[in-house]
Amino acid sequence: MSNYTQQLTGQDLSNYIAERFPKPTEEVTTIMETSNPNQFHAQPYDINKTGFYFSTFAEYETGVEASGAEEFELQFIDGEDCELFNACGINQSNLEQWFNEVETLDEWQKIAVFYLTSVCGYYLENALNKKDDASIQQDDLESCAIELFDECYAHEIPDNLRFYIDYKAFAKDCEMGGDMTEFEYSGLTYTCTNANGL
Repeated sequence: MSNYTQQLTGQDLSNYIAERFPKPTEEVTTIMETSNPNQFHAQPYDINKTGFYFSTFAEYETGVEASGAEEFELQFIDGEDCELFNACGINQSNLEQWFNEVETLDEWQKIAVFYLTSVCGYYLENALNKKDDASIQQDDLESCAIELFDECYAHEIPDNLRFYIDYKAFAKDCEMGGDMTEFEYSGLTYTCTNANGL
């Protein structure tokens, strides 16, 4: 826990962060449009067999049967979820789970799963179970840390002294203490504001 956040500890800090950085409502989430599905390719390890393209699990099963091969390398060809697909480590054993439980997530849940798998190192199943526990904001870590500081501590500091606050040091302390983690996803910057709680 960082020096700056010791005044709020344990459950009190977790409750505060949950209230201060609420999860986006359904109105502001972006749902993946079904008219533009992801496209994949199954490449047989047997060089004598022919690969095939697919966009659904049913198409995959049909392709496997027609191919006659047993083992495939799954490749992401086109769509919006390439980073998530790779972070989840999708292969033949969890491909059905991808279609049933990952592609159907809203955009913020996908971001959470990406963070949990790529940054925290969770396996897909565990990431799916914890996706709603992650508090994630579309902003850099310093901005989130400043917002946290202003809400928690700024009111205790006289106005004429606030100019001297070292926000960069506070943000660095939040990062080094594991309170917040910044990451990139799909070309945008996000910050997990309850990293220690995951």
